[in-house]
Amino acid sequence: MTTGSMSNAVCRILLVDDHKLLMEGVRSLLAPYAHLRVVGMASSGGEGVALAASLRPHLIVLDLGMPGMNGLETGRAVREVLPEAGIIIYTGHEDQRWLPELIDLGIIGHVRKSEAPGILLRAIEHARAGETFLTFPDPGGRVAAMLDQSRRQAESADADGLKTLSPREREIFRLLADGHSIKSVATKLIISPKTVETHKYNLLTKLRAKSVGDLMKIAIRNGVVNV
Repeated sequence: MTTGSMSNAVCRILLVDDHKLLMEGVRSLLAPYAHLRVVGMASSGGEGVALAASLRPHLIVLDLGMPGMNGLETGRAVREVLPEAGIIIYTGHEDQRWLPELIDLGIIGHVRKSEAPGILLRAIEHARAGETFLTFPDPGGRVAAMLDQSRRQAESADADGLKTLSPREREIFRLLADGHSIKSVATKLIISPKTVETHKYNLLTKLRAKSVGDLMKIAIRNGVVNV
């Protein structure tokens, strides 16, 4: 999970599903648990991305089969605005058509809506502990192993890239990953915005990142910044 274990904190949860009654049911399911707090509910992918950016939940329970912007597209957009959030897929689809893309997305859980409601609660508790939880058939734990391997590979690549950073690059990396703008970093370090942009380009290259969102994910995975 991108946030690591959050078992010692109140888990802020965002529900994204085009079935409002189902979301109300999930909120009622979680209401008795003081350590679980539903901070928002979105009935479309676009609304889900906006609420993820503004509410900054720890965990997103995300439907796949939504009209317009589907769950996979929503998950990718969420990764851009809130890369540290854990994602649990909660879907009515019984097949695994999107599985390769979901593995690439780095989901922490996958629960079918046909399961008993308590199964979603179990998935959330596993996510809080940083553990993968899947309800579809996974002979020999193959898919869970793929998800874990994907995370380990990412962490290994991070370590290799981080070793190449200069002290100044590490400083700028930490500030960018902590949400500071180019202008803010320049002011803080008393350097020009152009110099910060150059360092940012070097950071993206060395850490094999495509965006500042990717830098944030790398920083969180490696404890450079706290969630």
